[in-house]
Amino acid sequence: MTGCSERTYETDPARVPREVEAKRRILARHARDSWPRHALRDLASPYTNHPDSPIAA
Repeated sequence: MTGCSERTYETDPARVPREVEAKRRILARHARDSWPRHALRDLASPYTNHPDSPIAA
């Protein structure tokens, strides 16, 4: 990002809603797929260490 350090970008609160909206668009595109699991697993992969995650790390 031009004019923005990586640290600032990572902590920018406006980034979170943009990221959520982007992921919702991805999910919406795959909603009718019979096997969207690969894309969904990729989206969920950053959260595999979360205690509520059903995906084993």
